[in-house]
Amino acid sequence: MRFGLVPLEFGRITKQIMSGNIPDFSKFDITEHLRYALEIEHISVIEISADIQYIIPNSLSEQAIKRLNDLKDELGHTYTVHLPLWSLELASFNEPIRKGGIESIVDSIKLLEPLEPEVYVLHNTGPLATEFSQLNFPKKMVDMICMLMAGISASSIEEILSRTEIDPAKVAIENIEFPFDVTRDIVDEYGLSICFDTGHLLSKQSGDESMLEFYKKHRDKIIELHLHDGRPSKPGERGYIDHKHLGTGDLPVREFLLELVKDDFNGPIIFELTADEAVKSLQHIKEVVPQALD
Repeated sequence: MRFGLVPLEFGRITKQIMSGNIPDFSKFDITEHLRYALEIEHISVIEISADIQYIIPNSLSEQAIKRLNDLKDELGHTYTVHLPLWSLELASFNEPIRKGGIESIVDSIKLLEPLEPEVYVLHNTGPLATEFSQLNFPKKMVDMICMLMAGISASSIEEILSRTEIDPAKVAIENIEFPFDVTRDIVDEYGLSICFDTGHLLSKQSGDESMLEFYKKHRDKIIELHLHDGRPSKPGERGYIDHKHLGTGDLPVREFLLELVKDDFNGPIIFELTADEAVKSLQHIKEVVPQALD
């Protein structure tokens, strides 16, 4: 199996760019963070968060892209891309907001295309769709709203595909805080793929299926995994309980990874964790299902 990491940790970035109490963005070097991640045993894939280009000016400049490709030639890893998600809503009723999201994603695909990413992970809905899908209205009304917003999202995806001419099968829709049975229809309609986020499912953000039920139902389209542990929140806990290292939640690590081994799954398996948490997760895998590391 091919394991990977999202290497841009907030803490490490802050240490790199801070000069006293003032950030100096010129000090940011994305390749330094990638080298650090790729020193971890079994890490051979790097997922680039496209939002970084908006947070740190020039972080994905033409020169930076060249350095990333040079690093790939040197170390032999591959790239995936998580397309922008912060502040975006491809399912928005507000047309200028929706169009702005399309522009951001189209620009990111064109910018990062020289890295030859294996997969482009996409959130086809955002915070507004999440809020509407959780309204305390009768189920039929909520279902109707979700279908309406999914239709708007589908129009956005159609425009993204048309303007970038990207292979739709390389665009992997992630299971997020929105009913995934509605999202699956969009996947099938446009020939897209799926990024299975384990923690999102375990924390009940995208459905009530078990890990194996979701995987078996959608494995014909799953080309990437976001691997982290999680569980439903308990009374008194705020937010979702996910993005935990393996062995600390409800993820049936041995059973699930053995299913992947049986299927000879060869897509990127990305730890959406810190480097330290990824190391702990790999150690847990080594203890309970060493076959996954062969």
